Amino acid sequence: MTRSFSTQEKDEIRKRILDLGLKHFSTYGFKKTNVDEIARAAGISKGAFYRFYKSKELLFMDVIEELEIKGREEIMKTIGLPGSTPRARLYAILKKAFDLFGELPILRLFSAGDFGMLMHQIPAEKFREHIASDQGFFDQLLNACRDAGIPVVVGSEEMVNLLYPLVTSFLLETGSGGNRLTTSLDGNLELIAAYCLGEVKLECQ
Repeated sequence: MTRSFSTQEKDEIRKRILDLGLKHFSTYGFKKTNVDEIARAAGISKGAFYRFYKSKELLFMDVIEELEIKGREEIMKTIGLPGSTPRARLYAILKKAFDLFGELPILRLFSAGDFGMLMHQIPAEKFREHIASDQGFFDQLLNACRDAGIPVVVGSEEMVNLLYPLVTSFLLETGSGGNRLTTSLDGNLELIAAYCLGEVKLECQ
């Protein structure tokens, strides 16, 4: 007979699973992380695990989103820091975000194959929710930048579209131990900061 959990037990178990997910993904990587081991460490059956998460991929996404919430708080703190120009200040904010990504152990073991697996296994609706969450954060970020005297002229959707390809490439290269993109990251972020302030225009052929 399937055991039912109280609301408090569900909250406690979900937190344990998230904490263990972060630990295992950071130690073993996405592919080698095992649902059986997480369930055992959480004190629940494998069947009970799937009542909380239908797949390892969905757990990974929730772990990443939890880390993003903490990272966003750190990024917001950089808005009020001094800088020689608005571009320098916006660049520092963007660089802080990438520095935080690069420091996460969970992403250092993340490979192109892992990314492909996620794209196949995660429901499209989950990705849409993730992107919507990112845009909501950038709405908040851009409004705070403008209030702090950084005159960003683009909207959150455009900024997300500019940063997403760079974020994806950066994470995949970080996970593979590469440094080609990392070495050119500063120039890319400088250009994006200038564009977001209306200082340069990008022309599509």
